[in-house]
Amino acid sequence: MQTNRILIASNSKLFSRMLTRMVSNNKYQITTVANGDEALANIENMDLCLLQDSLANVTGLEICQQLRNSGEKNKPIIIFSHQSKLENEALARGASDFLKIPCRSEDLLKLVEQWLEFTRMGTPQKTKLSSAEEVKIAPSPDDEIREIDTTTEEEKQEEIPQGTQATDSHPPCILLVDDSKLVHASVGRIIDKNGFKLIHAMDGVEGLQKAVEYMPDLIISDLDMPNMNGYEMCQEIKQRNATQDIPVVILSVRGTGLDIDKGFDVGANDFLTKPVDEAELISRINLTLAPKGESSLREKILVVDDSALVRNMMKQGLSQQGFEILTASDGHEGYDAAVEHEPDLIITDFNMPGMDGRELTRALKNREALSDIPVLMLTAADSDKDQRKGKHAGIAAFLSKPFPPDKLVVIAEKLIAERRLIRERQAMQHYLSESAVEAAAAAADQKSSVDQMRVEETFSTIFFADIVGFTPMTERMDPKALVKLLNEYFDEMVVILKDNGATIDKFVGDAIMALYLDSKNRSREECAYNAVKAGLEMIEALKKFNQNRQNQVNIRVGINSGTVIMGDIGSKLYRRDYTVIGDNVNIAARLESAAEKGSVLVSDATYKLIQDFVKVEDASSIAVKGKVEELLVHKVAQLLPI
Repeated sequence: MQTNRILIASNSKLFSRMLTRMVSNNKYQITTVANGDEALANIENMDLCLLQDSLANVTGLEICQQLRNSGEKNKPIIIFSHQSKLENEALARGASDFLKIPCRSEDLLKLVEQWLEFTRMGTPQKTKLSSAEEVKIAPSPDDEIREIDTTTEEEKQEEIPQGTQATDSHPPCILLVDDSKLVHASVGRIIDKNGFKLIHAMDGVEGLQKAVEYMPDLIISDLDMPNMNGYEMCQEIKQRNATQDIPVVILSVRGTGLDIDKGFDVGANDFLTKPVDEAELISRINLTLAPKGESSLREKILVVDDSALVRNMMKQGLSQQGFEILTASDGHEGYDAAVEHEPDLIITDFNMPGMDGRELTRALKNREALSDIPVLMLTAADSDKDQRKGKHAGIAAFLSKPFPPDKLVVIAEKLIAERRLIRERQAMQHYLSESAVEAAAAAADQKSSVDQMRVEETFSTIFFADIVGFTPMTERMDPKALVKLLNEYFDEMVVILKDNGATIDKFVGDAIMALYLDSKNRSREECAYNAVKAGLEMIEALKKFNQNRQNQVNIRVGINSGTVIMGDIGSKLYRRDYTVIGDNVNIAARLESAAEKGSVLVSDATYKLIQDFVKVEDASSIAVKGKVEELLVHKVAQLLPI
């Protein structure tokens, strides 16, 4: 058996003797030198180098850099230093590992044995690619795939058979594809010590073969490899049905924008630059492998693109964020999927056969149920003219190709959040009066006023209506039947009120309170006239409403006009209403209580506003609770045309 040759270089004879004693046995041939020049003179014939960082003439870090620049980056070098802060610099310059002085003998021996093992495995030649080189056509599934078995027996035992799922007993499996033994050792050690199973492949052909054979949970791949480079391998993996869902993370010394864009264009899920920080690598692995159970599914996104590669890339990137993803291969299929599933967001390519992205967007906007779904357009054309045409068709946002998955996720999150906010505001209108919604929006636009309680005096005609005999009705009716009757009644009455320009202020049990606020477009007289008109129409509409009903609904209406106090009523910290209060509000409520069944009772103030357009049956004075003097009121007989 051949004896491994180890070089120990240190300015300190004591430290050299200590290292020699730690690793000395009949398996290793030890050579010691005292400075960097001597280390460089002897390093070519060595299997492993142990260098102190502070060597004279040429430091240990400079030796690492020189070897890396000369192409000897597979020569394993362990750097020793008293300064732990130098670890990142040493690894960045090309060191294989780092130990802080003092170190334990068992730690040193473990690293020595590990690096010598990878030295014995040999180093394949690397085929360089220019940054402008185009990706070649990947081999077809029928082509013969060359198998290069470089795994040790221990590694083979760790490999997971095809179809095994990552569970507590079977940790996630990672396929590492790189033609550098040093990368397999350093990155592999990080992956291994964090509890993942590891499979090794030395080039793209072997990586593709093992991806198909073992179906790993994640693939980490270099770019510059012989036989099949990383771009080609990634593209082939993403185009095969069996492997297209396996996420691929590129780990390369390349890091230019063109390299990164090209990686994402062939379907990569993430891109990391060598040398990679351990914490960053594990963080990206955990993010990519994050569980996506059904219980965590968020909004539904429809992806429409005629490229299976692009569809799959977007599907994986968005799925990692918990979205439920639907896919379609062209505009017609996308439209049908949108009609069937009504997604929360649609992402579509522009150039597609049959129906392009702009035509798809127009078709979606013409369908009422889909018109509010935001559309994100993917396009290689990013001119102002194209964007204006797209916005005219209803496109919410544009994303230029190629793009990293994280940018797609950010825009998707933004569009979905904006749609959710719009829908919340729409839903809010069913629970709040229009004036309350408008007041809330105004307060939000002016940040300083959000915590302030607003108040103003204004003129309004106040309308009250309630059901006669509602309390006995609640005692004899089934609760569900009662609520159903009440809601059907409100549906009929509110339509009449809104048709006559009312602002629905609130529902209090069976009672409706509405406001008719004067404005520059509507006079006080018009407000009073419309309020009385609404009351009479509601009474008339109940004749049809009550047909064939066992429980008959009859109402009475009270109307008053005058100055009210409008503003925020309630708690500044928790819950408030935007409503009206004051004496004139109380009078309107009292008139409603005093009115006869099926009648509209108005105050003298309201009557004076519309006296030329109304006939009354009688005018009388009534005593009203809380008032010393009686009030003059009028029972409306009919309205005259204006």
